Amino acid sequence: MKSLLKSLKILIYSVLLVSACAITVFAHDRIDHKQYKYNWNHNVGQYARPTVRKNVTDLTSAEKTAFVKAIKTLKTVIPAGSKLSIYDQFVAIHIGATRLIHNHEGHSNGSVQELAHENAAFFPWHREYIRRFEQALQAVDPNVTLPYWDWTDAKALDVIFNDDFLGSNGQGVTIKIPNQGNFTGGPVPGAFSAANGWVMNPALNIDPDTNTSLGTSLVRFLKLPPATDYPVPKKDIERALALNDYSLFRPALEGFISVDEQGKVTPGGFIHNYIHGLVGGVQIDASTIPVKFKGLGTMSNIPSSPYDPVFWLHHANADRLWAEWQENGHKGSDFYPADGQPNGHNLKDLMWPWDGGMSTPKATALGDLLSLLPNFDSKDLVRPIDVLNHRELGYTYETRAKEARKESYLWQKF
Repeated sequence: MKSLLKSLKILIYSVLLVSACAITVFAHDRIDHKQYKYNWNHNVGQYARPTVRKNVTDLTSAEKTAFVKAIKTLKTVIPAGSKLSIYDQFVAIHIGATRLIHNHEGHSNGSVQELAHENAAFFPWHREYIRRFEQALQAVDPNVTLPYWDWTDAKALDVIFNDDFLGSNGQGVTIKIPNQGNFTGGPVPGAFSAANGWVMNPALNIDPDTNTSLGTSLVRFLKLPPATDYPVPKKDIERALALNDYSLFRPALEGFISVDEQGKVTPGGFIHNYIHGLVGGVQIDASTIPVKFKGLGTMSNIPSSPYDPVFWLHHANADRLWAEWQENGHKGSDFYPADGQPNGHNLKDLMWPWDGGMSTPKATALGDLLSLLPNFDSKDLVRPIDVLNHRELGYTYETRAKEARKESYLWQKF
């Protein structure tokens, strides 16, 4: 049974992220809502001092409070001319990259192409996406930065899913899993409950299989079998970081494959992909061929997974590990595919929605999604080559910053 669950885990999380995320920050001239202003256009020089992203376990109580306040502010600020809050617009963009049919020569007509997952642009697309979200937070409070969730840190789970930060596991729903026992999850209480203002737009919170609304509440099923193992073993991360070929490193860290010390590749659902299921929970039916699965919570409903604020910490860590891989002998465009990838994933391809309108959404299975998307500035253009150096985008990670200070001190001493 244990081996069966392991194989099912691999299958489930492999397919889970086929529905993944995509699209990034929209462009308005300048949003002005009361005292909050945010420039949606690409403007990495927007802030004078570089942003330093900290490990979530190192946040002070005041930093946690400020982060939550900034997120909840974005959830309430609705730009002029929009139907959605700034936060919901980010969610709409993420959904759009996975659910829209795009009208462009490089996209197959009548089908949905994954624009931010499963191919090379997974890292650069999300780097741009979460950086813009961070800048939106800093428009509320310039001292707020994105913390990262180190998946190998056993303490992180208790820090993140706590009432003083991003809220606990869901409550009110019990699921009985044969030979495993009863497990609880459901709508999240506390600061990120619907009762306290964290109301998800039912037109965006959609089941990708049935196209029906999943309601207005943030839902979690933490550590529901088969996604029970935490923390992620450090050796799994180290093996991924040791890969020299981007074409292996990307799917290994994204979590579609595992590569052992002998170079054997095993398909499945690991690392980044696995964490989505660890938080959201997945229900499986092993009696069918192929095995049927159902994402239960918000994080495991990949298109709208940014509705769970832990999404940003999760992807900050994926970006941190890519940055570490880059700085460990893989800097620059020589370590990113120049061609041979689907449209939008090659080194100098424009990434939607920062493509100047080259790829125009023309259809969706989600009804009003097209009308909910923000407008994009035709001059707001971003390619993978433009985001390869995270330091040039105005931020770094605390672990790297500490090392740099140590090196500077030793050099001065010498």
